Amino acid sequence: MKAKNKGETEKFAQNKRLVYAAIAVITIIILASIFFYFRPNQPSQPKAAIIDQLGSSQLAEPIRHQNQTFINTMKELLYKRFSIVDYYSDNATVEQYKRLSSQDYKLIIWRVHSALDLNSKYIAISTSDEYDSKNYDQYLENGQLTVCNITGYYYFGITPKFVEELMSGRFEDTVIIFMSCNGLKQDYYKTAETFEEKGVKVFISWDGWIDPSDNDNAVTLLLQYLINDNNTISNAVSKIPQYSSPYGLSRLKHYPDTNDVQNYRIPDYKQSNTAKMGFAMMAIFLKKFELELD
Repeated sequence: MKAKNKGETEKFAQNKRLVYAAIAVITIIILASIFFYFRPNQPSQPKAAIIDQLGSSQLAEPIRHQNQTFINTMKELLYKRFSIVDYYSDNATVEQYKRLSSQDYKLIIWRVHSALDLNSKYIAISTSDEYDSKNYDQYLENGQLTVCNITGYYYFGITPKFVEELMSGRFEDTVIIFMSCNGLKQDYYKTAETFEEKGVKVFISWDGWIDPSDNDNAVTLLLQYLINDNNTISNAVSKIPQYSSPYGLSRLKHYPDTNDVQNYRIPDYKQSNTAKMGFAMMAIFLKKFELELD
């Protein structure tokens, strides 16, 4: 009789420990969720970025196109999938562009001026650094930088060689929405190709000239399709209408046009990261609890 009571007592104690363990696991998951909601700045956490070179105060007034309503809308949409959304404008510089591929960005809204290089068939991406404001002669000589002539105003622009040779680290399945004229102009795919080689999942841009206000409206629609409606890249891009300009029609395209890209959807990085950390903490606790039981 005494042995039975002792066994029942041990079983009760073990069940009690299991109940405590379950409560602890649930508590850990809740605390992890709260932690990541209020403390998102973890170095390994995927992020989004808005590069608003068009709105930079470093640009000459005639070529500056501010649209705070658009920026606010982009942030609101991006925060649905990302805990961290970085914003660049005055600091859309050569030095910042060099670090872009090492920042773990999974989606970049790149609102920027650009210029076509007619000889080498690529599109140069303008920075907020005015030409001759800094000494980048070596980069210019190496073809890593060029000069973007934006209707008579001159700024340093990055080239495919810059992306390949000067950008540190690599992108990983990054979606770039390149808000500039001619980003995917026929026969000018070299810049998009270089970004793909650098790890970019898809490069979305226009095949012709686009008015800044039309550009903002179109990309607002695009991001709503991608995030609110969870459309695939192909479906979202195909829903954007063509726009006309004095230079003809322009439509949004994506590169590359492969099946995996066509069917790609923007993951919910915000939710997945919280869950991963919660489960990791749970696994550590359970392992420790298992050892204690042994």
